[in-house]
Amino acid sequence: MAVVMFKAGSKKIFVLGALFLLLAAAVTAQEKPPRLRVGLALSGGGAKGFAHIGVLKVLEEAGLPVDCIAGTSMGSVIGGLYAIGYTADSLAALAQQENWSDFFNDAINRRDLPMEEKNWDGRYIAGFPIRQHNVQLPAGLVAGQKISALLARLTWPVHHVSDFKELPIPFACVATDLETGAAVTLDHGFLPEALRASMAIPTVFTPVRLDNRLLVDGGLARNFPVEDALHLGADIVIGVDVGAPLATAEKLNSLLSIIDQAMSFYPAAENIKQRRLCNILITPDMAGFTATSFDRVDSLIERGERAARRLLPQLTALADSLKRPARPHVAIAPIDSIYIHAFTIHGLHDVSQRLVMAELGLTVPLWVTAAELENAINRVYRSQFFERVTYRLAPSAQGTQLLVDVIEKSTDVFRFGLRYDSSSKAALLLNTTFRNRAEHGSVLLFELKLGDQLQAEGHYFIHLGLRPRLGFRGRANYSRSTIELYEQRQRIASLRLSATALEAFFGSIFSNALVSGFGIKGEIDQFAANIAPPALQTDDQKFFSLFGALWIDTLDRAVFPSRGHSVFYKSEAGYHQIGGGLKFVRHYLDWAGFFAVQARLSLLTRLQLGNAHKRDLPLPYQFFLGGADSFVGLRPQELTGKNLQALQLGLQYEIAPRRFMLWRWNLGNTFDKWQLRFNRRRFVTGAGLTLGAPTLIGPLELTLMTGSRHRILANFNIGYKF
Repeated sequence: MAVVMFKAGSKKIFVLGALFLLLAAAVTAQEKPPRLRVGLALSGGGAKGFAHIGVLKVLEEAGLPVDCIAGTSMGSVIGGLYAIGYTADSLAALAQQENWSDFFNDAINRRDLPMEEKNWDGRYIAGFPIRQHNVQLPAGLVAGQKISALLARLTWPVHHVSDFKELPIPFACVATDLETGAAVTLDHGFLPEALRASMAIPTVFTPVRLDNRLLVDGGLARNFPVEDALHLGADIVIGVDVGAPLATAEKLNSLLSIIDQAMSFYPAAENIKQRRLCNILITPDMAGFTATSFDRVDSLIERGERAARRLLPQLTALADSLKRPARPHVAIAPIDSIYIHAFTIHGLHDVSQRLVMAELGLTVPLWVTAAELENAINRVYRSQFFERVTYRLAPSAQGTQLLVDVIEKSTDVFRFGLRYDSSSKAALLLNTTFRNRAEHGSVLLFELKLGDQLQAEGHYFIHLGLRPRLGFRGRANYSRSTIELYEQRQRIASLRLSATALEAFFGSIFSNALVSGFGIKGEIDQFAANIAPPALQTDDQKFFSLFGALWIDTLDRAVFPSRGHSVFYKSEAGYHQIGGGLKFVRHYLDWAGFFAVQARLSLLTRLQLGNAHKRDLPLPYQFFLGGADSFVGLRPQELTGKNLQALQLGLQYEIAPRRFMLWRWNLGNTFDKWQLRFNRRRFVTGAGLTLGAPTLIGPLELTLMTGSRHRILANFNIGYKF
């Protein structure tokens, strides 16, 4: 009985065990294998990073899913945009249409400068910031305004995403802590700012402050972010490395190459470590390319595609082994416009909020396009009170809130210029500019010109914030100059003029194309005769004047402009004293036009008209004609009178890159009485040929002239004109 019971129990145990094994096998059979995640690591390399786009094309063709992306520097830009929905084709189109070299220069196009700043454009060799009463070198050559604006525009649809793991493809980028030298992984925050930090090349771009850290280009610490892709959860990493290896001994033949090699030891060792972490390593052939080859986008994309195609069988096999289709990479949907119901401004300390609001020119609520918003931000930046002006879009229940972030120009500036002219000899120009002194949105400027002509000048101008571009300017000036008087071709007098003036002007001085306004000026003129006939009267004079002025300037360059117009018109009435009788009335028009005929050929025109009423016209207010910059074929100031009529025509041809040839012909004269009689005998004629080129210290010009008064004259100039 016991045996039977034992056998029966054994059968039950056996049956239960068999059932358990069958159930376990069934459960195991129903379980899916673990899902392997594919990560992409994109290295930095400047322009060479465009090769990443070619690799992405092949990955899409192979049907390989990308589950996360890590990038450094240019690899972060390409990877970040791909992570938010840009396809390889859309990235290629973007890379081809943008002028990437332009992003390394934040200089404002001359046509977009405030008119008051155009006065100082093309006058100085260099400028240096002043911090703590000392002249210092800048933290970087470029603040990154243009690249920040581009990144903000391209990432409009994801401005609200603060955790980069929540992007369509999880993403992280690498920057370097400038204080410690450690690599910093950025996987949260504002995406455009993180990308800007990852590519902040030291000495080129200014550092970016994020989370109380000063960040620069991630290539200094980890140019190839493979471990960052692993930290995002990648099981398999495809790495694309376009970085430059260490140079060979044959190429270490200059101081700069040796310094660059010494600074590359740690990044090179780190790169080797990161390469070993890759499952598939793609290394495009970068021979013949550098980090600045931004003009060879198509070739760089092709190199990346070619390198990936060499590994296409391996990539296809990996895609097949995953046994899952690639996640559909839906192209990012463009946003035409957005509804903004409110905006706030962050970062203001010394500049008034009314200035920013006036320059933005946005009245909420409103619908605004990306182009309109970017133009509004650029207007604030062009005011010259900010190092950088950026924005972000924050969603809210009422629509979208615009957050404007500004970094004020925290430094004053010292600038200098040099010039030698064969007619006025050598001159030195010193300038110091202080911002936000005494009042928010103001500029205090002191300028000293040393040479044969002495001038000390102070300007104080302030943005009133009442309307866009409206401002006030005060000016104090002392000058000591020489006035030459001629009869026919002979100099009959040389007078030393010392002039002191105070002026106040109210108008649209912050406009980028037109100044119109009115002002009042008080002046004291004192004369000393170096050479003068006894009959010449040189009495000292005191007077004040009321004036209205109109100034238009759309020239593309201050030096050798090829297109645009410069129009200056001023009418003024001078009085002996306040409440006293009228001393003189004076009108002056100077119009110069440059018309592009071909890419390298421009037509030049200039018209000068002057008219003065009343007999008591001060000598400095008479009209002077002559000199290479005024009227070719005459010596400086060779013609003097109370009325002026002059016309100039010419051609400017760029005979080689940045090498110019100018031909000019003019006729004109000064008169005691205004008459519109076009009799050739009333006018002097002249012609001149100028060869010139811009240099580091200013334009270099040699002018040969001839005319009805002189057979041959020559003038040589080097340096910016002031």
